[in-house]
Amino acid sequence: MSDYIIRIQTDKDLGSEKFVRGLLSGWFREVDENLRPEFFDLGEPVRRSFAAEGVDAAIHTWLSNGMSLYLRRRSKPKFLAATEWFRREKGRDPRLFPWSVTIWLSPLAGDGATSDLLRFLIRHFEPAFGLITTKRDYQGKHFLTFEDIDGTTEKYLGQDILEKDQRLPGVYWTTYFGPWAVDRIGGSHFANLGSNVEEIDGGYLTRAYLSSSEAGSPSAQEKENQLATQLGKNHFFDKAMVNIEALRTDAETAEMVEEKIMQMKRQGSGND
Repeated sequence: MSDYIIRIQTDKDLGSEKFVRGLLSGWFREVDENLRPEFFDLGEPVRRSFAAEGVDAAIHTWLSNGMSLYLRRRSKPKFLAATEWFRREKGRDPRLFPWSVTIWLSPLAGDGATSDLLRFLIRHFEPAFGLITTKRDYQGKHFLTFEDIDGTTEKYLGQDILEKDQRLPGVYWTTYFGPWAVDRIGGSHFANLGSNVEEIDGGYLTRAYLSSSEAGSPSAQEKENQLATQLGKNHFFDKAMVNIEALRTDAETAEMVEEKIMQMKRQGSGND
């Protein structure tokens, strides 16, 4: 069985004490004890212990450093949660909802507890979009390999909601459409989805098929396609429609990159 992937996207300010305290304290009050983090840190390796230092130490670390934490659970079911936020060094972020939370979770967690964890994240992060699928299915939808001028290139595509075309990442076993996404698609489209829809915080949580174990199978893909069709396929990223030629590096750009690398090497040699 493949790991779960939980991913949400938001534009909420993740630096306020109210948010950070609510999230980290809530994770220990509101979430199943088998899905509570055991360790935290600003990056890998994640070694600082909640048991030894307490939740307040994690809250202080997030707030005082202006950086979100990695959260890890080493007991079964294991997980790693990474929140992407506050990328000051990159300037203005072109994405509409630039901050994300991604959790890689053991399949031992089970569909029910994993779904409850997504609901918890929705309440605190107020996302525009969220999903649960398996790692294998996610890679199948977003990971692309192609031959470029310098050899094989591998990259993930279509994970974000870009300002240019405002397309959503896709339809999955479980997909959450926040208020922004519902407004873009049209609320009336969700009224006809039957019992596989749950209203949460002004958005809709949809389930394309019964079990996550189906994810990636032909039958699951057919059901996801039916749901995307009902909501409007034009709203979703489709890897099959990617123009690979547009992704390839042209000879002029490759030459410029190579010259820049050589220039940096010469400057480095001059400083020795």
